[in-house]
Amino acid sequence: MSNPTDYKMVSDIPDEMLQHYLAQEVIAVDTELHGLTLHRDDICLVQLCDDQANVCLVKPDVGSPPPNLRNLMESSEVLKIFHFALTDVAFFKTSLKINVQPFCCTKVMSKIIRTYTGGHGLKDLTWELIGVKLEKEQQQTDWSRSDLTPEQLKYAANDVINLVQIYRSLKAMMEHRGTLPSGASLEDLNNKSQAVLPPLIELLINGYGDLDGGWQTSLFSH
Repeated sequence: MSNPTDYKMVSDIPDEMLQHYLAQEVIAVDTELHGLTLHRDDICLVQLCDDQANVCLVKPDVGSPPPNLRNLMESSEVLKIFHFALTDVAFFKTSLKINVQPFCCTKVMSKIIRTYTGGHGLKDLTWELIGVKLEKEQQQTDWSRSDLTPEQLKYAANDVINLVQIYRSLKAMMEHRGTLPSGASLEDLNNKSQAVLPPLIELLINGYGDLDGGWQTSLFSH
C-alpha cells in the first residue's frame, strides 16, 4: 500500500485502495481547509488511513467530487473516524456535497472519558495514548497549493496515521470505566452524544450557528 516516507497526492482514491478501505471496519479521516467559514471555504485535502497505516491523500476537485471518495464516505458499512467531526463533516457537505455517514468523533469521546484533563486536542491524545509527539510546524499552510512539500504531506498524513488506534484506546477506556453512579454507561452516553452531531451539523450549515464564528448555536439556550 502506501510508503510512509513518500506520500503523494491523488485526485481520487485508487480503485484497489477503495476496495481495501471498504473492507475495513473503521477508517480514519481528516481534512485540510482554505479556512473555517462554511459556504465560503473549501476542502483542499482529504487524508485517509486504516489501522495498518495505509494512507491516501486526496486533493479533490471541488467542482467534481471524487466518486471513489464519495463511495467510501457514504458507505454505511465503514465507520469514519474524525478527531473533530463537527467541522470536517460539515465541510464535506458544503464543499463536496458528500453526506458522510456513519461517523464518530474522537474529541467527543475524549471529553467523555478523559475528565481528568482539559487537553483534548489530537496532539494531546497522540502523546498520551500512543506515545508519539506530533509536530505542528506545517499547520499554517496554504493547502490549496498543488506543489505541497514532502514535509507538508507528512504533516497531513500524521493527523490520521494513529487515529484508529486512538479511537480503539478511547473505546477501551470507556469499557473499563463501566457505569457512572447514575447507572449510565459511558459507552451509552458516547453513543448518544455521537448521535447528536449529525443534526447539529445540519443546524450550523443552515445558519443557526450564531456563536463562535458560526460553530456554536444558542438555539437551545434559555
